[in-house]
Amino acid sequence: MAESGLDKEGQSIRKALNDAKKLELTQKYGAKFWEYPSELPPEIESQWLNSIEEFERNFEAAPQLSVRTLLGFPSFKPLEEIPTELLESELDRILEMLFRHGIVVDCVAEVTAEDFYRFITTELMNEEVDDIHIEGMKQCFIYEDFHPNDEYDARNAADNFLSDLFGKFEEGLLIDLSRDEFCNSKGVHLGREEIQASIRNFCSSYAAFTHHAFECVKCTLEGESAEATMQGMWTALKTGSLEAVSFEGECMVKMTRSPYGGYDVIQFSLPGFED
Repeated sequence: MAESGLDKEGQSIRKALNDAKKLELTQKYGAKFWEYPSELPPEIESQWLNSIEEFERNFEAAPQLSVRTLLGFPSFKPLEEIPTELLESELDRILEMLFRHGIVVDCVAEVTAEDFYRFITTELMNEEVDDIHIEGMKQCFIYEDFHPNDEYDARNAADNFLSDLFGKFEEGLLIDLSRDEFCNSKGVHLGREEIQASIRNFCSSYAAFTHHAFECVKCTLEGESAEATMQGMWTALKTGSLEAVSFEGECMVKMTRSPYGGYDVIQFSLPGFED
């Protein structure tokens, strides 16, 4: 009986060919693949590998040119000549033009239409892109990569930390926490292993965190440091007894700028967390 369009022998042959193609792509282009067995049917995986090869071949040979050149040297109206009520529609027109040429521009935080228009029609036009034309492929630009929003990054780092904590996501917490410095809520310096042990002890005390909700009510920035003050609550079931408990109040998350972008947590206090 045929399976996924190939009999078992055909699947084995196709899988061997796919493994050989992965090795070739790794050696030729430095491509990396999961070591785990693929769950894709062999013929679908073959098509996927062919698409990767096509992309790598085009990328290797592709020249670079400015966005302005790619668009055919368009002209844009000066910002001051565009009526406020027409600015959004003019932005939409330009974003659609960029999309047709394989370029997507977005922002992760709130940006005024004036700043976004100014960025796209001036700075972005001078950026270099690869002259690659593959159906469905887009080259993406994020406004904040050019104009970082420190307050957004700090608020986001605090939110991610709490989500990882209440989700018992240890790998995420390793990313959230500073690698170089940390203090407990009383200001006592702790080693990385000590704070990890404290968090593990907290998480293991509860069979499940059933709900959490915190809102950032204040975020202050000073040099390389940031502090988020959050109000909220969390509920959980105790390990063993499954007794329901809840805590509410103010949560404080102090952070320092990460060498990898964004912020790392260096201290926090949380209702119900004893350190």
